Amino acid sequence: MDLHQIQITYLPEQDRLLLKLSFAEKDKTMRQEIDLLFTRRTTMKFWPGLLEAMGKQVKMSKPSAAHASSELVQMEHEASVAEMKDSGHFDTPLEGDVQGWPLGKEAMLPENIQFHVHAKLPFRMEFTVAGGKNFEIAMGKRLLHGFCKLFQDAVEKADWGFTLEMLGSAPEMPPANMLN
Repeated sequence: MDLHQIQITYLPEQDRLLLKLSFAEKDKTMRQEIDLLFTRRTTMKFWPGLLEAMGKQVKMSKPSAAHASSELVQMEHEASVAEMKDSGHFDTPLEGDVQGWPLGKEAMLPENIQFHVHAKLPFRMEFTVAGGKNFEIAMGKRLLHGFCKLFQDAVEKADWGFTLEMLGSAPEMPPANMLN
């Protein structure tokens, strides 16, 4: 099954983000869904690891530009998000008709998230949930940056007192003890 749709919404009554991952057969006849809950704390741990892995993948894919990996990630992010907005991907509602929930209908908190990066392969995230169950998703660059944008927007709606910045999006400040 292939990743078909992603939705991230803020649940104010639980103060959590709900990540819905929809998978479908190529002909879209069979749809399955995995639902995960992200707390503020989980999100704060997840985001830096995600960015670090994205930076590593850029360094591996483009070794000659390793010194500018943060800027490359930011440029790829802006281009991917603009392309997805232009094509209307962010406006498409999550489709219904789910036939199965491989990990159960109840949304679960991820206990562990690992990132797997290789120079010429899609970015992979492996989630482990209660009971040691795990699953993995693979995303190309465009989809990965769309996923990041959905997370950024959901955290903004949650109003948790922080924002999720991409690598290279904010100027790096020198350490406080350094003189110019």
